[in-house]
Amino acid sequence: MKKLAIVGAIVIMSATFAPGSDSTRQIKLTVATGGLVNVVNSGGSVTIHQGAPHQVVVDAVTHSEKIEVDASNTPDGRRADIRTHVLSGQKPSSDESKVDYVISVPPGVSVTVTTATAPITADGVGGDLSLSSDTGHITAKSATSTHLQVRGVAAPVTLTNVVGYVEVTSSGGAVQLSNVTGPKVSVSTTSGDIGYQGDFSGGGSYVLSTHSGGIDVTLPASASVDLTARSITGSVENDYPLQSKSHMTFVPMQGRSFAGTSNSGSSSVELQSFSGKIRVKKQ
Repeated sequence: MKKLAIVGAIVIMSATFAPGSDSTRQIKLTVATGGLVNVVNSGGSVTIHQGAPHQVVVDAVTHSEKIEVDASNTPDGRRADIRTHVLSGQKPSSDESKVDYVISVPPGVSVTVTTATAPITADGVGGDLSLSSDTGHITAKSATSTHLQVRGVAAPVTLTNVVGYVEVTSSGGAVQLSNVTGPKVSVSTTSGDIGYQGDFSGGGSYVLSTHSGGIDVTLPASASVDLTARSITGSVENDYPLQSKSHMTFVPMQGRSFAGTSNSGSSSVELQSFSGKIRVKKQ
């Protein structure tokens, strides 16, 4: 009996609650270094920030008794799950189904957040991040040494002071990047506009592409870039001093494409649009 009690205690630490209106509960889970924290929430909000080693702290605010929050972790601490779902037989309204999360995660863990309409904010998180939302605003800031993956449908995306491998895909949401650098930065949208402000530093590969959206890039004089810009049926405009390249992979077309280098041209920058306008200007 003693052995069974011990085994039962370590199988899975979990917490499930269905609180009343505007009720706040806190849950603490253990997760190992290199483990995964997985968050699934439909409406409300999700805020992630870095906390103490080995411990996930979840503060959840629910707005009705029709919603349940489940939080659990595996015995080996390799994965922690935080999920929102509707209780059986309940039909909550849009407001009643919302849950607001503030979650601190240990350094060195991966975090995956999936929402429908809930905005996502990741602030100062040092591990790998995967953030996905249909319409909720996705924000990541002050992230270093990370692999950041962002997916949005109509969700606006704002990335600030991010260093690492960055991949952003979006259908209709606008994407704004400020001081985002790394070995590889890739942004692709269907109709969303893309804005970049920074120096494209680090000798990395940067590709910003959109089908019908516009691309607006602002560079400081210190930027060291090898830059090409092409819009198939749209237009391009350059207000940044670039040196002409002696060897080109394409023939520039007036008003549709341009290319050049600045300083030592350490970073490769490609700006691509099918029908949108591309503009590069000096900060």
